[in-house]
Amino acid sequence: MTPETITRLLASMNAGRLLVVCGAGLSMAPPSSLPAARTVAERCFDKYRLESDPNCDLALRDNLEALAEHFAGLNTLQSVFIEHLVPWPAFVRPSNTGHAAIADFLITRAAVAGISSNYDTLIERRAWDYGADFRGSLDGDEATADSVRQAPLLKFHGCSHRDRPATVWAPSQLNDPTISARIARSKVWMAANLRQKDLLVVGFWSDWEYLNAVIGEALIDVQPLSVTVIDLSPTNTLEQKAPQLWEMAHAQNVTFEHVQESGAVALDELRRAFSSNYLRQVLDAGRATFEHATGIQCDPAWLNIGNFDSEALYGLRRDAEGVSAAEPAKLLRPASPEALGFFHLLLRQAGAIQRAEGYELNGRSIRVLNGAQSVLGTLRGKFVEPPAVMRSDIVVAVGATDLGVPDNVVRSGRAGDVIRPDPAGEWYDFSGARAALGI
Repeated sequence: MTPETITRLLASMNAGRLLVVCGAGLSMAPPSSLPAARTVAERCFDKYRLESDPNCDLALRDNLEALAEHFAGLNTLQSVFIEHLVPWPAFVRPSNTGHAAIADFLITRAAVAGISSNYDTLIERRAWDYGADFRGSLDGDEATADSVRQAPLLKFHGCSHRDRPATVWAPSQLNDPTISARIARSKVWMAANLRQKDLLVVGFWSDWEYLNAVIGEALIDVQPLSVTVIDLSPTNTLEQKAPQLWEMAHAQNVTFEHVQESGAVALDELRRAFSSNYLRQVLDAGRATFEHATGIQCDPAWLNIGNFDSEALYGLRRDAEGVSAAEPAKLLRPASPEALGFFHLLLRQAGAIQRAEGYELNGRSIRVLNGAQSVLGTLRGKFVEPPAVMRSDIVVAVGATDLGVPDNVVRSGRAGDVIRPDPAGEWYDFSGARAALGI
């Protein structure tokens, strides 16, 4: 994406107007590499023809909608097609950077909601990996309930793990009372909660035209302010495959942009920009205090964030929130950042070198946490993290209160102990760290 597009989307996030709509193209990016609709149709057809009907019409082999309708006509859509022929194991794959970005945006409410046409649980799985209590919503009523914990993820066509028999595969299923009621509740919720938002549409213009039409019809009443489509397909292909979505995107007063790029790559770019801006806000919050306390003009270079990958930046955001690797980052904007930013600037003024896990100064690695309203020993006990998490020589909990008593929440581990690792490093509050580091 261009810097201008990223800026526009970040502004929408901060205004509480970004709505993410994702489809099959998102999950087809590596390492997820989920099969396209045509591939799913071929696998289902070949298995059925080999096992049951050698004379099955070959014209159905590359048309998933027609194949699903064939089984609906036989009254075996659920029992044979969904439960036996659909290659569900192919939907169980590692998540990609696009799934990680959407999970992050929904947990922090950087996006007001997500709408997905995908059956897979890769967004949910990435949120679980981050430690979030997260679920996908099957209709508007569930979306309302789920909004207490996160910005909701509405899985418009169903879910591979929740009520699999009611996943949507064929137009005739819209006459099913369960499915039609679920879609109706979703439409009501979208009309009530998602009007006049900025739509970020990722990999949605798939080769499954029927599903494009279903969600396109549902989104008509949303009346977006802008539509940004991230899809590798040529622009004219988008219009041909999803005419209803195309018409909505080109309605009067709607700003439209097509970014011809991988959805996973583009979302990762946006997430890196979001995280970098968050961390810059922390630094900027401490600038006035730094200049007043030290009498030194803040060098603009001290406000720069290193060129780290998304996961490293996410770890730094966790530290800025004061949460361990067992919990997700939840904040759209920093909380209580003034003292935290001040300490970061003290380190940078002293010549500390930015690292993915914090800083290096005089041969020692330093991790800086937001310890606001915490007791140092108690906070230390919460940071008993997996061995894979980078250990630092010094951990500074800015804002924490050092009562001079050890943590008694978790017993210390032994060297090489993977069951009960010790929260490594020397832990200091703000003043103790300044004295120990000489800054």
